[in-house]
Amino acid sequence: MASTPTVRAPRSGAPSTNGHRPAPVAGIAPPRRRVRLPELVVGVLVMTVFALGAVLWHLSAVDKSPALAVVGTVERGQTLSSSDVRVVYVASDDTLAHLTQADLNSVVGQVALVDLAPGTLLTRSVVADRPALEAGDGIVGLSLEPGGYPAMGLSPGDLVNVVRTVDPADPVTNEADDGDTSDDGADTSTGMGDVVIARGATVVSVEELTSDRLLVSILAPEGDAVAVAARAGSGSLRLVQVSP
Repeated sequence: MASTPTVRAPRSGAPSTNGHRPAPVAGIAPPRRRVRLPELVVGVLVMTVFALGAVLWHLSAVDKSPALAVVGTVERGQTLSSSDVRVVYVASDDTLAHLTQADLNSVVGQVALVDLAPGTLLTRSVVADRPALEAGDGIVGLSLEPGGYPAMGLSPGDLVNVVRTVDPADPVTNEADDGDTSDDGADTSTGMGDVVIARGATVVSVEELTSDRLLVSILAPEGDAVAVAARAGSGSLRLVQVSP
């Protein structure tokens, strides 16, 4: 609809020198541009609907599959509980070999091999079964001061040798360790005065105590576990992490 021009009232000019006023001049104002608000709102709504439809189409075009992820922060060596794991959905063409919803029951009770941030997808390489106690095995705990364990720390599943350090100035210790060898591997001399009490023991659990002390439980053959327990209060035991 075209705008109707506005006609301004004629202005009277100043009287001329002969006393007559000039004829009035009619002024015409330019037409004002009117903004059509309804059409603008409809345009914005149409664009929004099309954008939302494109996003929904893209999401529906990508298949999702269930996967397992951790809910909060899980530290290395922590045993996973049902509250630590949730089911999320990821793209099915993802090349990551993640664990699925069917693996949920088997994951609960396993130990984290690395630190896991919230939302991290679980794979077979970041969790492991807790060692089981079988016939002929024993579990012994050691309270270790800093220096009695590797500075980088220990986690369940790590393999360690238990070494008793020998003070050359202590005649009692030296006499007790002379010729300490046995067929079961306990109290084997390293050739440097120190004695290996247990070889290839498996770390079962690690608990932090005060002043950076650790309470480490290890799984070893029963004879080695008894030998370690007999010397646990001497303060001379050290754990040496070894490769599998």
